[in-house]
Amino acid sequence: MESTDAVSLEAVRKTYGKDGAAVEALAGVTIGFRRGTMTAIMGPSGSGKSTFLHCAAGLDRPTSGSVTLDGREITAMKEKALTRLRRQRIGFVFQGFNLLPTLTVQQNITLPLRLAGRRADHTLVTQVIARVGLTTRTHHLPGELSGGQQQRVAIARALITQPAVTFADEPTGALDTRTALEVLALMREMVRDAGQTIVMVTHDPVAASHADRVVFLADGKLVDQLDQPGADAIAKRMTHLGAWGRS
Repeated sequence: MESTDAVSLEAVRKTYGKDGAAVEALAGVTIGFRRGTMTAIMGPSGSGKSTFLHCAAGLDRPTSGSVTLDGREITAMKEKALTRLRRQRIGFVFQGFNLLPTLTVQQNITLPLRLAGRRADHTLVTQVIARVGLTTRTHHLPGELSGGQQQRVAIARALITQPAVTFADEPTGALDTRTALEVLALMREMVRDAGQTIVMVTHDPVAASHADRVVFLADGKLVDQLDQPGADAIAKRMTHLGAWGRS
């Protein structure tokens, strides 16, 4: 029976350094992310958000505990198999877009397929490009696009492999308010219409309010969660965590 979770963490700990210099970035985190949902991860600076994302996405190995992604336990995977899994089953969206400046929109979007040795399905590529509203920009270079358009390219690139889960790290952090709302609406649409699973780290209560669930980290631990909250409720919870003024 297929799990309802696209990705789950069980008692995940991550410690950096040794002995007296050891720092525990994650302190036994257990959580699952249901398929076809959007979850926002929030917390004060130094709460473990980035470490959480890296461990969940197989970019970093936990010190202990396990991570299961798309039904496969990835913690003990050999590096080659893990790299293949990331290319085939995981999408990434970053604050800085991370597009290759010499490649066109279409080439940037299909790059994950080429890296995985897979032939691009022309129909799927056309559909994904249309879905993010870039049909008239397929042959443009990133430098010819606005910030919002570049992030749309990055989202399309994340979706082209039809991943089990897409991890987004501050995806609207470099965008103005209006453009950020357009990108968030697009991500919401991917969840609603395409059944995507998105796990997003953000510091912005407005961005987080687009999620089905907001999970709060503090000192490497899960301390609270809110279901479909408004931006005001999120900001209030962050204030109680002492998040403002410490980032």
